[in-house]
Parts: sequence; C-alpha cells; structure tokens
Amino acid sequence: MIHPDWQRLEPYLKHYGQSCLSYSVLQTGMHYYLEEGIGFIAYLPFRHPILAPLGRKIILADPICASEQAQGLLQRFIAIHKRVIVLQCSAFIGQVLEKLGYEVNHFGQETELPIPFDLAGKERSKLRQWRNKCEREGVSVEERAISAGDVGEIAALSQAWIQEKGGKELTLLTRPFVNADEPDVRCFWARQQGKLVGLAIFDPMYAQGKIIGYYHNFDRITADAPNGTSVFIILEAMRQFEAEGVQKVSLGLMPLYVLRKHFRHNEFTMKGLKYAYRKLNHLYPFQGNISHKKKFNGLRQPVYFSSTQGNRLWEMFILMKAMRMI
Repeated sequence: MIHPDWQRLEPYLKHYGQSCLSYSVLQTGMHYYLEEGIGFIAYLPFRHPILAPLGRKIILADPICASEQAQGLLQRFIAIHKRVIVLQCSAFIGQVLEKLGYEVNHFGQETELPIPFDLAGKERSKLRQWRNKCEREGVSVEERAISAGDVGEIAALSQAWIQEKGGKELTLLTRPFVNADEPDVRCFWARQQGKLVGLAIFDPMYAQGKIIGYYHNFDRITADAPNGTSVFIILEAMRQFEAEGVQKVSLGLMPLYVLRKHFRHNEFTMKGLKYAYRKLNHLYPFQGNISHKKKFNGLRQPVYFSSTQGNRLWEMFILMKAMRMI
C-alpha cells in the first residue's frame, strides 16, 4: 500500500528521516506543511469541545529537513497555526524551541541498539535466557510480507492483543498497524508448532537516501506465547539486519523515564508527569515499558515536548486525548 502523499514526501523522508518516528508521520490522519526544496512538518489537527475548543496542531517528532532549516520551518508553521504542540522532539529541536521563547519539558528517553549487538555480559543476561527459552520451546522467526500472511490469522492475533490491552489501540507515538505491504517496512513472524504466536513490524530510518536503521514500531504477541517471544523476534530481526549492513535498531520511547530539567520548562508539569509514571500505569504501562527496554542496555537519548500555549498539564491532557489514552 502506497501512502497518498508518498510521492511528494519520499525525497525528504529518505534524505532526512533518521528519527525513530520519521516513518510514523505517514499514519492516517496526519497533515503536512511542506516547503518545496526544504522539507516538511507532519502534524495532527486536533480539536475537542472541552480540552481544546480552539484546536491544536500536534507536530510529531522533528521537522523532516536539514538541521539548518528547522528553525525557519518551525517559525513559519507556528506563525500560521499559532496553537502548536511539538511531541517527542530531539534535544536539537528543544534548543530551537527554547530559543524561540517556548518552554521545553523532558518527556523521556529513546533507546537505540547498535548493530552488531553483543549479548555477552551480565546486563543482557535476561535477553540470552529468553532467546534460549524460545529456541528450546520451538519458536521460529521468519521474515515475510504482510501480503503473504493469512488475513484471518492476522486479524485474530490483532484482536486478541488489543483486547488484552484494554480494547483500544494508541496512535501518534505508535503508528497503528497497517494490514498491507508498505515501502521499506519489514515484518517478522514468530511461530510455535505452526501456530502464529507473534508478529513484529520494523519501520525504516533513513539518511541521505539510505536505510541506516529500523524502528521496532510495535508487535503483537499472543497470551500463550513463551516468555521472551518479543525479544526473540527483535534479536532474530537484528541478525538479518546485520547481514545487510544496517547500523541500528530503535526501541523507541521510554516514556517519562528519569525526567530532568534540561531547558526552561514547566516545573509543575514535570512533577505531574513524575506522578503519572508512579501512579497512572492503568492508563499506560509506563513502568512495564521501561523495565522491558532497560533489559536491552541500549543507548539512550532524551526527548521533549513543547507547547506554544505554555507547557501546562492541560496540554498533556490534550495530548493524552489525541493519543487515545483517555
């Protein structure tokens, strides 16, 4: 399946789309502010009668452009749309936003795994245990296109997974599942005794026209799959990527992990997010997500959010509603 805006976005995405969320800008509902020869900003128009009656434009990740063009592109976009939230941007874009006069709050850490990925050492012992367990219990992983899968089998797996997660699928920070082949997206399947027990999707990360890495965007794992099946799929995929010369795999966001003051920020909102990490895991499994990714002992980079309306907790409620968390 080709995204309707693929032809005009592809040149910029493949040259500048090196963030883990770069490919996620192609998800349904996104709009694009594109300046020919420079790049584009992907954003979700969001309006809510109580939380945001005047609306917000939610920018996902960094602008897709050269670093020296980012400030101008953001300034021109904000001049048009006024009420803007930037979600999960890099430290570089955080510096730009602070320079433009906006608060910039720490939002968590992104985790990257270098390729080759060494499993030796105490820090990654759990990964070895899970890999060995899956191998002993007959789990096999293969790469196949979505179109090569059984439609009913995929639907049953997705339905069971969504029900286990509370009956809803999040959006924005996780690109929703597309049941069709997409350019450069990789799909790995895990089976045990012929039964589908897991499915993982990896989105490409680009630089200067080449794929430099993949983002483990999401997986679907059955409740009766052996413990560690998700990890086993990632490790097997990384083995394939290594043979192709790919440099890294991103596990994406560790939300609200070890929040710190890095820029001029809203202190009350930071305290509120720390509370959410401790007490609101029924809304989103913050602690489980982070505990899982910490076992990889990867490289971490801080990411941020910022609102032109000030980083009040109200802006976070708007984001949570837009992401379907509430």
